Amino acid sequence: MTPPDLLTFVGACVGSLVCGCVLAGILHAAAARWPALHAHRSIWLLAQVAIAAVFALAWVPLARSPIVTLPALAPARVETVLAALPASGDDALPAPLHSETGLAGMAARGILAIYVGGLAWQLAAALRARRRWRRTLAAHTRAVDAADLAAWPALSHAQRARIAAAALTVRVTELPLSPMLAGVLRPCLLLPAHLAALDAGQQRLIVEHELTHLRRADPAWLLASALLDAAFWFNWPLRRMGARVREAVELGCDDAVLARRCAAERLSYAAALVAQLRLQLQWQGPGCATAFGAVGLKARVQRMQAARPARLSARGRALCAASVLGCAAGGAWVQPAFSSNGPALAAPVTATAPAPQGWRYPLDEVRVTTLYGVRVPSVPQGIHGVDFAARRGTPVLAVAAGTVNEAAANPVWGRYVRVDHGGGVSSLLVHLDSVDVTAGQHVTGGQRLGAAGASGRASGPHVHLEYWRDGHRLDPALMLADLPFHATAAALARRRAQGNPIPTDE
Repeated sequence: MTPPDLLTFVGACVGSLVCGCVLAGILHAAAARWPALHAHRSIWLLAQVAIAAVFALAWVPLARSPIVTLPALAPARVETVLAALPASGDDALPAPLHSETGLAGMAARGILAIYVGGLAWQLAAALRARRRWRRTLAAHTRAVDAADLAAWPALSHAQRARIAAAALTVRVTELPLSPMLAGVLRPCLLLPAHLAALDAGQQRLIVEHELTHLRRADPAWLLASALLDAAFWFNWPLRRMGARVREAVELGCDDAVLARRCAAERLSYAAALVAQLRLQLQWQGPGCATAFGAVGLKARVQRMQAARPARLSARGRALCAASVLGCAAGGAWVQPAFSSNGPALAAPVTATAPAPQGWRYPLDEVRVTTLYGVRVPSVPQGIHGVDFAARRGTPVLAVAAGTVNEAAANPVWGRYVRVDHGGGVSSLLVHLDSVDVTAGQHVTGGQRLGAAGASGRASGPHVHLEYWRDGHRLDPALMLADLPFHATAAALARRRAQGNPIPTDE
């Protein structure tokens, strides 16, 4: 990653964390008002996706006018700025915002390293857990063949048919575990031997619970949530919503299994749940009770016993979904401000008219960050053009009418366009993200040539303009006489400190 990309990454992390906190507060208040929200997996997973979307939006080039637009500096103001700046010495100059050796770049690299380390730890832990689980299945379970299933008195004929139709592997274990459906691509139904202590009706309801998970595609929902948990391991609100997804999957499955069941069956099912919990407490300890989440065991049992468990109305679901999407939209609006594609330290100046001497600016919003001839670490002999601040994807325009000589790419310039304006004069625009014209095409002044980017040897998104006459590079300020008035104070100071005069009309 380049330094601007590192800062974009940090901004994306911060933006997603802020969005997660806001969403967590909204959904917590909604769940307190409507406890039935705990049983809706779609709302909680949508909240996770919304937080991830806010993170992703930091990388999307969104063109937006700045909230505050600064007027162009008058000549007298330029002299005032120059007088206040140091006369010499690069040490006194402000470092570039995206300097590879600056504190911001070093901090961004450190945060990226922490994130990569945390992600690696998450993936390694998941792989270790998977290996342990596979060893446990191999050592402490046995497969149940079709003949054994046919003789199992606790399974109904419909359940056997559904197991066969889904090509579901069934295994039995002596370990005091809860029945579970493990796996997504090749699911396995794991049944503990202690189920034999329950009556046949309870066993059928418990098996029905696991088969309902399969019918509702719950393993896929849980996998999607787990992947978001791993990718956003630093975002505790998102991970908290992942726990709510797991809880909602169980509550929703309970509701589906017990729908249209009589009171006796619901009571029997709740009793079977409590019996399983007792066995787990003996084997795993009190920590296993956390599997019942924010609702708790008592509330879950009461929900099972209810003839019609509480569910959110369509209006309630729409309101919750709208709140989640509204937060995501708000994140989309503010997120570019955190990214390298967002506004820089100073707001750009809008060029409302073509520049003097026949050339216009290659951007509609002009802010010059590096002037011609200034020495930078990547070009110690001095750059041969002018750099303009631009978000990735900003339209890049022809400075004057002419014919496209080249529309190509190379490792140094990246994607570039050269336009011949006649009389030995040509303009060169470098580091584009995309090119929209072809060689030989006639263009008019202000016509779109491509989009700003960071291709080639560029440290971040910007537009580099060069002025060529008779095969020689000259200062673009000769064709853009008011160019210094659009330059940042740091750009003017750096040029003056290096002994380069500011171009004037004289």
